[in-house]
Amino acid sequence: MNMSLTTTDLKPTNEQYIENGFCVVETPALSHEIIASFDELPRDCHSKGRLRKIRLSQYFGYFEDNEWIFGLLPKRRYIQSPEYIKLKEAGGVLRYREQLTIDPFPLMSCIMQELPIDTGDIFHLNVNQIRVIANEEYRGITVPEGPHRDGHQFSVIGVAARENVVGGETQVIDPNTGNIVFRYELKENEAIIIDDERYVHYATNIEPEEGSTGYRDIWVIEINKWENRAYGPVHEKRARGLELC
Repeated sequence: MNMSLTTTDLKPTNEQYIENGFCVVETPALSHEIIASFDELPRDCHSKGRLRKIRLSQYFGYFEDNEWIFGLLPKRRYIQSPEYIKLKEAGGVLRYREQLTIDPFPLMSCIMQELPIDTGDIFHLNVNQIRVIANEEYRGITVPEGPHRDGHQFSVIGVAARENVVGGETQVIDPNTGNIVFRYELKENEAIIIDDERYVHYATNIEPEEGSTGYRDIWVIEINKWENRAYGPVHEKRARGLELC
């Protein structure tokens, strides 16, 4: 496989990303089946202090004959290094996630089309489907870990639906100065792609606009070249600070 990056290898990419290290893109309209699937998400058993529902599936992806091909990877527990995630319940903790029940391939293809990547490479993608709920009992905490990196090459946050909520502003932050370099309230069927190696990101809390309950349905997609994948036993040992055999 040719691993060198040339202009002929580059897919058409969003100029804003190349210039700034982030960009907002439109994502495909969702089918009624996908919209309804957010109602069936199981509660996040690792986030008892918040009312968050979640599923996760992990994929490999490659580009062939002018299209992206994706394959579902065997289910493993999800883990992020405490180097990036300081939250006690999450950083370095193997977390259980049920897999997606819907097909996210059109969304994944849309995102991959926007990235400045070598299409000769193979990629690993985590696709998180999440509902954050705000009501009288639970605050709508969008990002419990606070401003952070995820420890990936690209971090993507997309909005599927906003129902009776205010807030949820996405912020891109310069880690060296702490300054917010970009802030935007993503609309339905919009996503922001962020250079996770360059920036910290955050999203403000949500609260009901009227009445007692509202929610925000989101996608969080994490992308790495396959050789840097956040998947498998070696990644899990590194994230837990264990010695490799």
